[in-house]
Amino acid sequence: MNLDKSYTTSGKGAIISLRKMITRSVSRLCGLAAVLLIFVHSPAVHAQQRISDLESTVILISIDVFRNSQPEKHQPPFITELLRRGVRARWMTPVFPTKTFTNHYTLVTGLYPDNHGMIENNMYDPGIGAVFGISKKEQVTDPRWWGGEPIWRTAQRQGQISASFFWPGSEAPIGGMLPNFFKEYEHTTPHEVRVDTVLGWLDLPRGQRPRMITTYFSDVDDAGHAYGPDDQRTRQAVLKVDSSIRRLFEGLRARGIEKMVSVILVSDHGMSPYRVGDSIVLDTMFDPNDAERVFWVGEFTQIFPKPGRADAIFDAIRSKLPPTATIYRNGEFPPRFKFGKNKRIAPIVVVPNEGSVITTKSRAESARRDGRFDNIRGAHGYDNGLESMRAIFVGHGGRFKRGVVTSPVSAIDVYELMCNILKVKPAKNDGSLKRIRHVLR
Repeated sequence: MNLDKSYTTSGKGAIISLRKMITRSVSRLCGLAAVLLIFVHSPAVHAQQRISDLESTVILISIDVFRNSQPEKHQPPFITELLRRGVRARWMTPVFPTKTFTNHYTLVTGLYPDNHGMIENNMYDPGIGAVFGISKKEQVTDPRWWGGEPIWRTAQRQGQISASFFWPGSEAPIGGMLPNFFKEYEHTTPHEVRVDTVLGWLDLPRGQRPRMITTYFSDVDDAGHAYGPDDQRTRQAVLKVDSSIRRLFEGLRARGIEKMVSVILVSDHGMSPYRVGDSIVLDTMFDPNDAERVFWVGEFTQIFPKPGRADAIFDAIRSKLPPTATIYRNGEFPPRFKFGKNKRIAPIVVVPNEGSVITTKSRAESARRDGRFDNIRGAHGYDNGLESMRAIFVGHGGRFKRGVVTSPVSAIDVYELMCNILKVKPAKNDGSLKRIRHVLR
């Protein structure tokens, strides 16, 4: 047990912090046990003991930035087979903005970003007085950033066990509660460890076995940002994840539960290619000294003006901004985005069209000097109605239909779907089981 970290020691915070410390320590011990089970229970070692007492179980798998059209583009053999055997929605519509933490948290809460608060991967909360960044451990683990109730808490409140091998929000004691089993995010964790740990959790006795499990793969996002979604190196990332999902299903089959577990394969959103030289230089369009802070995120730039300078910044940018981008005031986004009421959204936001990103003069000059103007990269965060932003949704086994393609679904409804499969009462959310029920048998 690592006792080198400081914890709150007074009042309600003490209870939550102590619970957090104990839960993290237990999780690490259980994680060690699961890792030991990897050797004993790995599909590559020997035949598995079959599981005969499985209850309704959901495994939610996310392939970050796996665009709905990429199975046809990159031809991953096992995922292609899953599409044939399971139920595939024509596409899944993400929420706006089409960002990683934003959409992953919507998937597990059924809430729009305005209501769960994870409005972007980078944001400022005036109430907390802090900046959130996905690489800031102290913020990622702070429950004040995470609104609503994620599926693992819903399940646990109603007597079920949950586990998460990576998912945004799973490291924070939301409502004073962490998943029964969870892993602190480590980008380099081998796929085999992720998959075999999940299988090890399923090997636990019935009273200890998780019924709600999440796991996540970032490889396609990493390659797509660096080379664009259509590049052969991105295809190699797709094939790597495909192999890992095959490994998971082989493990389920060895345990005799492949057709019993409800596996949901999703992505958070899609991705669009852009040429580096087509970036929009924004900091020359207004006086940066008029801003208290700017989040220079290429697809969703947020500007916090100094007192009395909002109109000056807005008017200056609007007069110079090309038609390949749009400037918004908070509260003036298109109604179809269902976005713009949360206090964490900056007073001014600039969103480029797909095929471009926002940048600064210094970054643009650096790209020119380095000969990167013609490089193709990948980006997301754009209008969630764009075809390039469409995510994938596949259901296999358990309650899902077999061998069919259905009408599109929405990310906002996946939480309700999982609650229905697990037979738990959902927390208050923005989704609808009625809109997604058609994927079930």
